[in-house]
Amino acid sequence: MVSPVNTSINQPAGYFPALTGVRAVAACMIFAQHYRPKAGQLPEILDLILYTFHVALPAFFVLSGFLITYRYETAFQNGTIRFSKYMLLRFARIYPLYLTLIIIVLIWQKNDSAWEWFLNLTLLKSFFDAEKFTGIAQAWSITVEEVFYFSAPLLFLGFRKLRIVAVFLVLLIGIGLVMLSQQGGGLSFMNNFPFMMEYTFFGRCFEFYCGYRLAVYLKHNPDMDKKGSFFTVTGVLAALAAFSLVAYAHTRKFTFPFPATPENLANNFVLPIGIALLFYGLVTEKTFFSRFLSLKPVQVFGKSSYAFYLIHAGVFYKFIYFNITTNKFFSFLLIGAAAVAIFLLFEEPVNQYIRRKLDARELRKKIKQQPDFLRQKA
Repeated sequence: MVSPVNTSINQPAGYFPALTGVRAVAACMIFAQHYRPKAGQLPEILDLILYTFHVALPAFFVLSGFLITYRYETAFQNGTIRFSKYMLLRFARIYPLYLTLIIIVLIWQKNDSAWEWFLNLTLLKSFFDAEKFTGIAQAWSITVEEVFYFSAPLLFLGFRKLRIVAVFLVLLIGIGLVMLSQQGGGLSFMNNFPFMMEYTFFGRCFEFYCGYRLAVYLKHNPDMDKKGSFFTVTGVLAALAAFSLVAYAHTRKFTFPFPATPENLANNFVLPIGIALLFYGLVTEKTFFSRFLSLKPVQVFGKSSYAFYLIHAGVFYKFIYFNITTNKFFSFLLIGAAAVAIFLLFEEPVNQYIRRKLDARELRKKIKQQPDFLRQKA
């Protein structure tokens, strides 16, 4: 058995405790959104607020754009990291836990569709409207993340050269794929504009772009210890204003043909700006918010948020509901405890094991290419 890791050591370069805390808060929001009381059991305004907690997902996308840019953009630009090594590092972080859980879920569901197994194992399912919720339903967003990871070097070049225009080019590619699918009679693959806007990277590229812009700005202006709380407060107000706009747009519709809904536009193109401003304040200022988010319990849960996200809904929640407790709060505590255990006992040890193997392979390659490499290092 692999022993638990010490979560206080081996932090990656560019580690931001407050943003890890944001992951914990976002995970709680997603749980609350998924398991809010049925319509009519709460005042309408509270029900709308809980529904709008889905804005936690854009927070994850902005955060991914920020962290991947902060850690790898310069390395890609300078040629100091190979694409293969970068993808193996991403694989080590994302895929082992996902692979283990998706196999368990598909077997548990007695899913005998080879096509759905293929889409889930290859993380391609969120390109297909009819299959996006198969297996681990919420894992469609991992496809969005993986598209960003895979295309990051090209995206960084586009973002650097074309800025916001690159985002619209990505959106145009998505629109083009939908039009081609509709012309070809596609029944599931990129078959409509609302699906493309909500469930694919083509519609959600701007969220990652906001993370990219924030990372680039911080790398060029590395003042991480600003006095006061101006940027944090401004970020909180901006995020709340964007949250309110998303909630307001929920039931609104355009009176003319348009490939996105008002809620799509508010969620995908306005909210990420508010989130990026909030992240800037949390990273650069020492405030009550950043200190709270940096507390050790919050950090541990934040690091476990990927496992929590994968198990908080679907067969795992149903098992708890039908066999242990129907109380949603206790279910949350059980799932949270399970996620922490999964992180400590499986996710992080496997990630570190793959990284050590990769580092050892790199070292052997350098020694083979430069026999005096170790003597030079000494």
